[in-house]
Amino acid sequence: MKFQKLRPQTWDAYLSSHRGFDGMWIFQHVPKTAGSSITAALSAHAAPYTNIAADRQSDVPIRRQYRELAGNVPLERRDVPMRSVSGHLWKADVDVLLSRMPDARLFTFVREPVRRVISDFRYSRTPAHAQWEKQLADFPNLDAYIEGSPAVRNKTTFFLAGVREGDPAEIIPWILQRFDYIGLLEEMALSHTILSRLLGMDDAQVEHRRSTEAVAENSEKPSPEQIARIQAMNDLDDALFNRVSAIHRRLKAEVLQGITA
Repeated sequence: MKFQKLRPQTWDAYLSSHRGFDGMWIFQHVPKTAGSSITAALSAHAAPYTNIAADRQSDVPIRRQYRELAGNVPLERRDVPMRSVSGHLWKADVDVLLSRMPDARLFTFVREPVRRVISDFRYSRTPAHAQWEKQLADFPNLDAYIEGSPAVRNKTTFFLAGVREGDPAEIIPWILQRFDYIGLLEEMALSHTILSRLLGMDDAQVEHRRSTEAVAENSEKPSPEQIARIQAMNDLDDALFNRVSAIHRRLKAEVLQGITA
């Protein structure tokens, strides 16, 4: 059963539809949506696990690397099929993986769009980001980042559906029916519990990791005007976040005890 059909009244059927599945789960990790917490759990409790990551020092363009890796990464380890795979994968990369493993199931996490953009901005200005010096040069402040960085506009929807604009009434349902589960950063404990039930990760715990380093270069605080501009550029991401949030609110209010039992 896909995430689109998850409601309090369908929770038991939803869980039953995934119970016993021992195939591969694909975690499509949108940047700055608590991915390191999830990948730590996958590595420990949903093995064999592999993370698809580009070589930032290579001369081959990063997105080309991801596409090639999606087509070539081993999907078994010592003759044991891979249980979970993750990466900063675009829709087309996931399509390649699904062509190799049609029965694989797919999940992701979303985050409130303004907070995600600001987190992305702050992270891009630290040495942890592979191109941080170029980011500083290209976008000396938040205004420049808002005006010039593609990371600002509907990045989550672009990762998941391959589009940055369109009709939310068409795009959001398409995403909801593509994914088996969509977690919510703002409800991390509940989302992690649901994911643990789906993947049989009974001993997994939420581990918050890799908080963005606070440095002088990322200390700028967004103004109300900047926040409004970011909001206006993220209509699709906002619509997706609101739909996912509504589903989690209902689950939390009506069936939380059954989920955590």
